[in-house]
Amino acid sequence: MSQIEQLSSAKGKPMILHEGYIYTVERTTTTKSIFRCKNRDCKARCHTNSSMDAFVSQPTPHCHAPQPDRVPAIQLKNEIKARAATTDESTSTIIHSVLRTYPLSAAGQLPKNESLMLMIRRQRTTETVDAD
Repeated sequence: MSQIEQLSSAKGKPMILHEGYIYTVERTTTTKSIFRCKNRDCKARCHTNSSMDAFVSQPTPHCHAPQPDRVPAIQLKNEIKARAATTDESTSTIIHSVLRTYPLSAAGQLPKNESLMLMIRRQRTTETVDAD
């Protein structure tokens, strides 16, 4: 059995990565979580336990190839959001330090710098509004 890696979506919802495929939460019960493939044309689903570390039922077949190049872009966005919320570093400092570890093989999935800067600004304004 392969490893399940937990990710977070742009809206903060849980996602999992398994064998190059990304799954988003479809629904959650008290005993399990049901995930569907991130590709909306694909009918693949899997069921995990409530802590999302083991499969209750294995994933069904996909109708497309895995897209492992999307994963570094999702991880990059998650790391940028976390640093924007917790530190007072400048926007460009956060972007440059996070991009140093970004793999060149996934450069095609990289968002524009303007998009990353806007993401940091949005994250910081929501945090300051919540604090008041």
